[in-house]
Amino acid sequence: MDARPLRRRAVLGAAVAALGLTGLSASGAGRRAVPAGETVFDVRDHGARGDGATRDTAAIQAAIDAASANGGGTVVLPAGRFLTGTIVLRSRVTLHLTPGAVLLGSPDVADYPARAFPARDLDVGGYEVWALVFAEDAEDLAIEGGGVIDGNGAHFPREVVRDPDAAGRPRPRMVFFRNCRRVGLRDLTLRESGLWTVHLALCDAVRLAGLRITSTSHINQDGIVLDSCRDAVVSDCAVDTEDDAVVLKSSFPRPCRDVVVRDCVVRSRCAGIKLGTQSLGGFRRIAISHCVLHDCRLGGLKLQTVDGGDLEDVTVHDLVMHDVAAPIAIRRGRRGFDFGFREVERPRPVGALRGVSVRGVRATMPADARRDGHTMSIAGLPGHPVEDVVLADLDITFPGGGTPDEARPTGIPEQESAYPEHTMFGVLPAHALWVRHAARVAVRDVRFGLAAPDARPAVVADDVVDLELTGVRSTSP
Repeated sequence: MDARPLRRRAVLGAAVAALGLTGLSASGAGRRAVPAGETVFDVRDHGARGDGATRDTAAIQAAIDAASANGGGTVVLPAGRFLTGTIVLRSRVTLHLTPGAVLLGSPDVADYPARAFPARDLDVGGYEVWALVFAEDAEDLAIEGGGVIDGNGAHFPREVVRDPDAAGRPRPRMVFFRNCRRVGLRDLTLRESGLWTVHLALCDAVRLAGLRITSTSHINQDGIVLDSCRDAVVSDCAVDTEDDAVVLKSSFPRPCRDVVVRDCVVRSRCAGIKLGTQSLGGFRRIAISHCVLHDCRLGGLKLQTVDGGDLEDVTVHDLVMHDVAAPIAIRRGRRGFDFGFREVERPRPVGALRGVSVRGVRATMPADARRDGHTMSIAGLPGHPVEDVVLADLDITFPGGGTPDEARPTGIPEQESAYPEHTMFGVLPAHALWVRHAARVAVRDVRFGLAAPDARPAVVADDVVDLELTGVRSTSP
């Protein structure tokens, strides 16, 4: 038995306890009873068996449809294992999983009918979306309780279909809502999705709270994905994923805006908290605070726009990172994907990246981090600088190991159309912070430590206008 998932969960559990996130227990069980006065629809009354072997899809859907026909209500899953394919949630319906209830995804892909999705996701491929729980054009809908949604993800292939015309080998998302309003997911354990765990696209007034997400079987098992959403709050969640933990995207020509991420504990083999790479509509008014990030080998905080949308007015404060490569990576690039939307400008412009404040970060990096994977970076393009960035009150220890030959000031490729990754430039000439093509950057009251000697300077700036360095302490030469 592989003990690594158990160790990861133990680390997350300790971090959850340290933060005092009382909505999360060792089993992930929040507790909220069905409010008095709500009309209740028990799935057993519609024929659900809950024995883990019988397909209960039709019975669960019948209960949801009955609640919808009633004008709304709460559909209750009692204790049991309810095996199901895709179910469609309706307006004014709450799906309530009681403690001991497991909504178990079918291992048969035929139980997940494909649905048209107008924007192509270029990370996972295809125009069609498979999902365990699906909703579209709905309002006032929620999933809650103390129960579990288990996507049975290990039954699906590790590879992701990248050809939209290819048949077979899809992997279903766990929860996918499109164009919905007043959405709530709270006090649930979500484990082993086939693909992304919670994916909300074009949704408004979103509240995600007290979720415990574990998806560690495959690549592309992102935890929480908010795509072109507005008015969203993600709070008190613990996320342990093989791919990115909490991701904001904008695959549609409208920005992802007015989003708060706070009081979360995340662990990821990829990025911890990321804006981008899908950035057609851009990002506005994003606030991230009081989060703990563990073991993120492809970056801690990543702020990126590469598809023409503007990224602006982002505030981040009070993050703790442990064993995280490149704690902060900021990139303004020119990949220029249009995601199939005919109405957008072509070729895609270089979106602005401005108005970013990151304060109060404590971070350490893995001792075995590659030298092309731990330097923090702020990188624009010639004539398209990153603008108005403040980094303040940072205490970060870097692994060191840089050689005199690696302290080169020039020859670093622009990589303007590449997929944005903190390793894209190779070994950088600074061991702590590299800034290129930027304007009005302030670095204040920071400490850059080293776990081992490094011949590179702590900070290197190239083509930077109005650079302020105040209270910068470093143990480098």
